[in-house]
Parts: sequence; structure tokens; C-alpha cells
Amino acid sequence: MFVLKNAWAAVMRRKWRSLLTLLIALLVTFGSMFGLAVTAENETANGATYDAQQANATITLSDKGFAERDGADPSWPDDHLMSWDDYTAFATAAQSAGLQFSYTVTESVPVRQSESIKPVGTADEASADDTGGELTLRGFYTLDAARANDLGRYRVVEGKHLSYAGRAPKGALISREVADANGLKIGDTFTVGHPTDAGTTLEMTVRGIYEYVDDEAPSGRGDDAELSKDNRQNAIYVSAYTFIVSNNLDSGEETGWAKPDLNIMFMLSSPDDYQSFVKAAKKADAELKDGYEISSPSLEAYRKSIAPLGALNDTMRITMIALWVAGGLLLVALVVSDGLRRREEIGYALTVGVSKARLGWQFMLEVWMVILPAFAIGALAGGFAAGPLGAALADGHATSMTADVVWTVVGAGLGCCLALALVAMLRVAAFRRISLFDSRSEVTA
Repeated sequence: MFVLKNAWAAVMRRKWRSLLTLLIALLVTFGSMFGLAVTAENETANGATYDAQQANATITLSDKGFAERDGADPSWPDDHLMSWDDYTAFATAAQSAGLQFSYTVTESVPVRQSESIKPVGTADEASADDTGGELTLRGFYTLDAARANDLGRYRVVEGKHLSYAGRAPKGALISREVADANGLKIGDTFTVGHPTDAGTTLEMTVRGIYEYVDDEAPSGRGDDAELSKDNRQNAIYVSAYTFIVSNNLDSGEETGWAKPDLNIMFMLSSPDDYQSFVKAAKKADAELKDGYEISSPSLEAYRKSIAPLGALNDTMRITMIALWVAGGLLLVALVVSDGLRRREEIGYALTVGVSKARLGWQFMLEVWMVILPAFAIGALAGGFAAGPLGAALADGHATSMTADVVWTVVGAGLGCCLALALVAMLRVAAFRRISLFDSRSEVTA
């Protein structure tokens, strides 16, 4: 009890030094808990969680291929667009590699503006006879196809989503910008012109109004589009039933811009299967047309979703190193400097009969009285704050606390507490009784 009382009195005599020590230890512990939780979550997101993702594979124009495309050349689709036969070759290659997959389809054609609906954004210099039209009509076979839309994910903010069962044969989704520019609302009808026959019109009904979830459009598909049909705000989304049955836009005999831009998406079970699909496609007779590439919208979307987590992990890795180095050095410096300042106190205690073991134990307790509460508070605060703080800094991606992180911090923290206490105790152990007479000898001399 005597040692404990003396230790507490010593801590209270040096309040500012004790408070500074407590704050440093608390900060290092909190930062370690949160940083290691971010690291663990990032490893899981890029490891087990990534491996469990269902992957899809599409064969579409790359950004470079799209930039080199001549959107005002009526002969371009006949020479460059992928056909059903082209996709069949890739499907055959995947089957030969033993891959199991399903598929869904998206088809697109440009359509001409009318008095009832006009595009927004870029004003075309070329005529609709050359471009096929100022708007794009895109048909989705399934909801999966709509979710993999290469123009960006969208949400319906008014009205209803598309019906893929043919229950709304004329239902269409238009963008908020196009709806506002043309004064269109839910239930209104509008007409667009056929891409190669200005005299043929297609009538549709506004079923819903959409907005894109992502603010940034793909290159050449936003405000930077050279042709209005390429601006994603001018996309009209319909179901495959509306595209094929109601409007007869895929009879197999179309040419020019009336030929549908076909995008068959292969749906695979894992990222490994996606890589196998890519390898099989390269080895088989299936040949990519110029400007096309194989990609996985689902895996790209997943990587994009965890990118903020990766950036936070990079930041926290540097922050933790800085905390460990600076915090460790400061704590050691505070403990050592405190011991050096107490030469006379140590000498007096030894002179009146206090043993080095007892005094060393007191010095160790002084360290623990400050460090251990700071460690406990920092660990608890870091553990409870990891989830919400991670969500706030990683764009909604929560960083949950795991048992491995907790035990790592507890083990390392207790080890550091013991090390600092031993440093304090060594000051007593290294004290030489004869040094008490050094100053007196100097005066005598």
C-alpha cells in the first residue's frame, strides 16, 4: 500500500507530464485500433469477398475504340458491330473450357428526334441520315442487363421501372434532363423516328424518369459527347419486348445504323471463372473486332466501390507508422527524462532504507497508472468508432472490428506498457549510490 500511495502521489505531482503521456498513449492506441481494422477490412474486401463475387463478362468498345468510332458514317455498323455469330464463337469457347454460364442481352440503335421529344446537350452538325438520329434507344432483356448498363447505373426517380415480361409494351424511361426540356411527364406519349427511315415512327409512353447514380459519365458519353446520341442523358431505356416485338428493331436484316449494337453479357460464378473466360476467348477461334475489349462491369463496379477503402487503407498505413514511431519515441523520452530528473529523490529514498526493488516497483506502477487507463480508453474508443468512422471516411464502406485486430492491439499494447515500465525501473536499477557524493566531492576539491 505504501508503494501504491507513493506512486500515485508522484503521478499527481507531475500532472502535465502525466497528462501528456496519457494523451499520446490514447492517441496511439485509438489510431492502431482503427488503422488495423481498416487494414483487415481492406484485405477481406480484396480477398475473400472479392473471390465470392459473381462476375459477368461483356465484349464492348473500349474507350479508345469508342473515340475512334465514326458516329456519322452509316457504313460503320455493318463493318464493326458484333453479331450473334461473333458472340456464339465466344460462347462455344467458354463451353469448351468447361465454364458454366448464363447470359443476358442489351441492344441499342440511334433514333430520330421529333416534335414531341428532342435531345439535350450537343447540337449535331451532321444530319440524322448520317448519324441515325439524335437519341439512343436501348433495350434490356433482363434487370441484370440494366444493372450492367455501360452508360452508368441509374435509378428511377418518378414512375415505374421497366417491365421485362412485356406487360408494358410501349413503356420507356427517359432522363430527368430530357423530360424537363420537353415538358414530358409520366403517362405522356412521344414518338421517335426510325434510324434509316425518316418516314417510320415509333410511339412510346413515358413509364418512368431516371437519374444516373454516378455523377461522372464514361468518356465521350456525357457533356463531352461529339454527337447528341452519344450523350447518356439522351438514352431512352426500354425492355427487350418493346425493342423487338413492339418496334421490330431486330429482324436480322437491318443495315447501317438500324443494325442493333448487340451486347451479350455472359454471367459467370466467380472472378476465377471470368479469368478463365478471357483465356478461353484468346485461345479459341473467337476474334475480337477492332476496338473491342473483354471486361467485367460487375467486377469493375466492385473495385470502384472499394476504391475509397483502399485509399483510406493507404493513408492509415502511413498514419500508423508515424504514430508508432513518433508516439513510441515520445513515450520513451517522457519516461526516461522523468527518471533523470529524479536523481535526488532516488538517492534520498535509498539513503533512508528503501530498497531498489521496492523503489523500482514504484516507478513501474507510476507508468502503469497513466499508460494502462489510456490504453484501455483508446482501445474501447477505437473499437466502437471503427465502424462509423470507417463508413464516413471510406464512402460508406464500414470497417468492422474483428477479434484478430482486438487481440493484436491488446497484445502489442500490453507489451509496450511492460516495456515502458521496465525502462522506468531500470533508472532505479542503474542508480549508483556513490553518485550521491559526486557534487560534495566537487565542492571539497
